[in-house]
Amino acid sequence: MKWDLKEYWNSDANSYNKSIQALIKSQRAKKAWQNLFTKVLGQKHLNILDVGTGPGIIAFLLSDLGHNVTAVDFSEGMLTNARNNALVYNLPVRFEKGDADNLPFPEGAFDAVVNRYVLWAITKPEKAISEWRRVLKPGGRVVIIDGDWYHNEKSLKRTLWGYLSKLLILITERRYERTCYQDEDVKKELWSVEAIRPKADIELLENAGFKNIQVIDKIDSKTQNLLEYLKNGYSGDTFLETAVK
Repeated sequence: MKWDLKEYWNSDANSYNKSIQALIKSQRAKKAWQNLFTKVLGQKHLNILDVGTGPGIIAFLLSDLGHNVTAVDFSEGMLTNARNNALVYNLPVRFEKGDADNLPFPEGAFDAVVNRYVLWAITKPEKAISEWRRVLKPGGRVVIIDGDWYHNEKSLKRTLWGYLSKLLILITERRYERTCYQDEDVKKELWSVEAIRPKADIELLENAGFKNIQVIDKIDSKTQNLLEYLKNGYSGDTFLETAVK
């Protein structure tokens, strides 16, 4: 199963990289995300681990705020793009290959662990969340940004919105929306397909021993303008979860 997901992300790495380049190039979006991270992490410079970094965008936003950021991903394609992006943005992020549920770091190594759009695709979420807690210092914080991708996935509203999104992306960005789809056999193995989120996430965090769990809803509408939301919001409601070790 993990190999299937690795193949999925490797095959989609270049398209995904292009699809989110606009985030760090847009001063409005950049400021919105950085304000959100400052709200949940505070202004003190921290030692942060970005799990499942992809092209490295969240790692760069945090590094730009002055944090010391290490980022991991199990996809070679994603890491290649992340390292290339680091040269472009000239930000000192350290990238390493690593699995979200088997991190190559000692216990208590980080002040915070963050990830964006990662938990939904992890095959063993309990193990991953426990691993994130393991590498946190006492009092450290986990920040999870994710979405309820599969609720009403095939509704008429989301279907029509998806067509509108592709049209808007073609007109405004002169590119076709990425069309790399998951195999149905892979989706059957994903815990998030049947989960009621973020309720299920809260239970996972509680079972792992986290406390002071908080959820911020509708992250898309807080970080995107109307056009950006119309292009991206059809994929599902997004949320941010934060908890303390």
